[in-house]
Amino acid sequence: MRLTNTLLRQHIGFYFKKHWLQQGKRVPNSTGAEEELAARGITVVEPAEVIKVQHPRENYHFPGMVSPPVAFDETHPLWQSEPAYVYGDSNVLLEGVRQAQSLLNTVVFDDLPLKMEEKLDQTKIATHLDRSMQQAVLSALVFDTEQVKNAIIKVPDRPAYKLPRTYGISEGRRNQLILSKLVTHCERFAGRSVNANRKVVFNARFLVPVVKENERVLLNATAESMIISHEPLKPLDTAVYRPMDLELPNLFPLKETVSIPVQNIYDWRNDYPISRNYKLSHPHTILLHCSPSDVKNATELPVTRDQIEGRTMVKAFAVAAARARQLYGEDVKTLPIPITVQAVQTDSKTFHFSVYQLNTLDLNSSTDRNMWFRKAPFDLYSQCGYVVGKPKLNDYNKDVLRHFAVFYSN
Repeated sequence: MRLTNTLLRQHIGFYFKKHWLQQGKRVPNSTGAEEELAARGITVVEPAEVIKVQHPRENYHFPGMVSPPVAFDETHPLWQSEPAYVYGDSNVLLEGVRQAQSLLNTVVFDDLPLKMEEKLDQTKIATHLDRSMQQAVLSALVFDTEQVKNAIIKVPDRPAYKLPRTYGISEGRRNQLILSKLVTHCERFAGRSVNANRKVVFNARFLVPVVKENERVLLNATAESMIISHEPLKPLDTAVYRPMDLELPNLFPLKETVSIPVQNIYDWRNDYPISRNYKLSHPHTILLHCSPSDVKNATELPVTRDQIEGRTMVKAFAVAAARARQLYGEDVKTLPIPITVQAVQTDSKTFHFSVYQLNTLDLNSSTDRNMWFRKAPFDLYSQCGYVVGKPKLNDYNKDVLRHFAVFYSN
């Protein structure tokens, strides 16, 4: 249609405004509703009169409604007047293993127990199981379909330079998958007789309050995976290993609680996540993740290998201590029967195997000490990923599966 003066006279906006003003001046007609209500004895009240009445405020909770944030002050339900050192999953000890020894009254043996070493020498993994494990490593670390933003990669020589973010499998999922594959292959290795007495639980949380030199220390630890068993692990003979013959490290002028954050909000109680009435309630092996993005120093310095091993010792102590207090009471000091816990820590490539035995909960005792057996960490592979578009697994180490199988069937 050609744009002419006649067409321009029919301005849609102009007519819409006029129609709006015309409709705004309309007087509503009576529908007879008010007369009908009055005839039935129902009083009609003006809305303004109802609004004037102040009614008490009521808080309603609807499904899916987000609760208001809890203030981290004296109004918090877990607020304690006395501050405490709270060791969590993201903390590491400044002095690593030496500080953990002094804090937990523990001596360290740089090898696994003798019986376990003998069993390792006698254990051989079948070829078909070894090949299956290699495929499982590729399946967990290369072929998984998760695609998320990976952690930021820092260049030490250029700390302000930001590298492009890459997509791939997250660190937590890599650790979870590789440990799940190892447990599955250990079940195939051990057989039904052992598997019937084992079970795996995830994200088990432990609370252990201890007092060290009149200072409160709360261990709030989580085991990402934990193998529980029908019978406890047999304790090691202290007469053979003689822990009292070894000296504890001296941290002077540092205190045992250095680098542990102090808080007033904490839950001061002992908590073992599995009921003692459950037939598979004994701790057997804890499987720990250690991702650089989750574990950090308060000083922002890189986390060292020694600090990671100290973190493993603290978590193993927390599991054993929580179980000991569940069995023998909150005030137990010297345990009637020591509690032994195995620990496997990994970042999906490096594996660290250790065994912790809790003999006493008296951290200031001069007549008894706890024991921690550790083995030097070793890598599962040297390189695992895509090389020129092809999946590659270089230098696969079969000793990891062999150690894991011995731990599982112990």
